[in-house]
Amino acid sequence: MLNDKDLMKNPFMTNEKFAQQFDFLKEEGEFDRILKILTVPSKSGIYLSRFDIRNIGLTLGVDVPVRERKEMLKDLFYYSKQLNKMQEFLDLLIQYTNSKVEEYKELQEAFPKTKDIIQGWIDKAERLTKFIENLKKEVEIYKVV
Repeated sequence: MLNDKDLMKNPFMTNEKFAQQFDFLKEEGEFDRILKILTVPSKSGIYLSRFDIRNIGLTLGVDVPVRERKEMLKDLFYYSKQLNKMQEFLDLLIQYTNSKVEEYKELQEAFPKTKDIIQGWIDKAERLTKFIENLKKEVEIYKVV
């Protein structure tokens, strides 16, 4: 497990630290791990439906065929890379996640007894936002190289 001193040397390792929380991701490639994190609500704190993924694609100007969510997301990653819209795509994922956090907060206010349960989902979604922000930084670095 990474410690915080290692993270200070290389802040982009925070994504690896985030990914290490999930034992079921150990033997897959980085891209597959990212897709799995985005499609497993108990890990990401959000549920990206096919409809949501399709709308994100349409916002990018891509008509993604409806099929398995993981495959649709994979297509969006490829299309956004080809169209040089990766930053925009990641921003849309962050916007979506933030909108879900706002919905969760409204639910907390409407149903105070569920506050602790919903807070767990908020915490996961906020970690996902940080994870995507780090992806954006990495994309920018690799674009320059």
